[in-house]
Amino acid sequence: MSARSIERFIYRAPLTMSVESEQTKEVEELARILGSGTTALADFIRKCLAAGGVPIIRTKYGGKRLPDNKVVVACWGKGAEVPGGSILNVPTDIIEEAEKRTGDWKWLSERLGVK
Repeated sequence: MSARSIERFIYRAPLTMSVESEQTKEVEELARILGSGTTALADFIRKCLAAGGVPIIRTKYGGKRLPDNKVVVACWGKGAEVPGGSILNVPTDIIEEAEKRTGDWKWLSERLGVK
């Protein structure tokens, strides 16, 4: 193996590992059930904000809406303190509004009474 080939291998290895780690993390979030309904959603938002993170709500995976009114939540910036996961039985109107307001969580916080 030439020095250039070794150099390229070294630079690519961490990137490959981080992509695999991100994929593993996404699968773990899909599998971890945090609760059901608006109460579980409000509790997650409260915990995330209290930790200093920003709540993220995903309604789709791979371009398709998640089945059974499920959403995947994550706490951006504080994922280690507040692990993400799935919340089941979220009302359809909340899912539809979340799809319209991509990246905006404040409306949901207000609607659920989270302060």
